[in-house]
Amino acid sequence: MSLLKAHFLRGICKSLLLCLVVSLIIGFGLYSGAQSPASAQPKISDQSLGVDQLAVYKAILATWMYDGKQSLNLATQTDLFPIDGAFDSRDCLKGLDLEPVQEGVVHRFRPEDVASLKPANVRLVDREAQEKEVDNNDPGKAIRQGKSIDSALRNGFAHGIAWFSEIRFDKSHIHAVVFYGFRCGSLCGNGGTAILEKENGEWKLKSQCGSWES
Repeated sequence: MSLLKAHFLRGICKSLLLCLVVSLIIGFGLYSGAQSPASAQPKISDQSLGVDQLAVYKAILATWMYDGKQSLNLATQTDLFPIDGAFDSRDCLKGLDLEPVQEGVVHRFRPEDVASLKPANVRLVDREAQEKEVDNNDPGKAIRQGKSIDSALRNGFAHGIAWFSEIRFDKSHIHAVVFYGFRCGSLCGNGGTAILEKENGEWKLKSQCGSWES
């Protein structure tokens, strides 16, 4: 089993357990989980995502969304690579001679990029609008309202949102580091920072540096 697949499945199992707990202790408090990283109003680049950028994102999606059947709501706009706050991933960059980047600049996935991300079945969505859908379809809330755990989770996953950060490449363009996340409710989600290496022209996941689950 792949590293990201195992991480994603652990997140599902943990979410299921937490939903059970929430359903049993209604009225005993408010619960909050990990949220997606906050954006500081970055500048959106006019340039399209490059071949290597799309290949790195595809490598993660192909491992994470392994069956290619369930659709994935992917935020159209990337985030800045997290170097502070709860998701600080600076340690994941240690030992790499990094390629310089434009500070405060992010990119957008374009409709024509979707084909490059297969086998993942990606649907590009507006981040802010989809976050509202996540909150409205929170599995914990649905369970408290009487829905079955299975139904609540399936609906929550269907309305969940995934996002990527900008990619940090080394100067040789052999290594890449990227933050990723998925959220489907206050107690439903996971993410982390992936380190990839290019071998024989193909980007492959090498290790996981830091992770979170809710």
